[in-house]
Amino acid sequence: MDKNQVFQEMKKYYGQTGKVMDPHVFQSQFSGAVSAQEATLGILMFDQYLDSEVRGSGSIS
Repeated sequence: MDKNQVFQEMKKYYGQTGKVMDPHVFQSQFSGAVSAQEATLGILMFDQYLDSEVRGSGSIS
């Protein structure tokens, strides 16, 4: 699994639940399937997505 897959999974989870993935959920979903570096890059991509698409719109403070 690479950073793009991590990003897509986090984005899908957010779309389904309206919440950012809890660290425990993240760990159970990705444990052993992704390197720490790829996980970190995917998380950063998701954070940038939130900044541009969600936080910027004022729907989350």
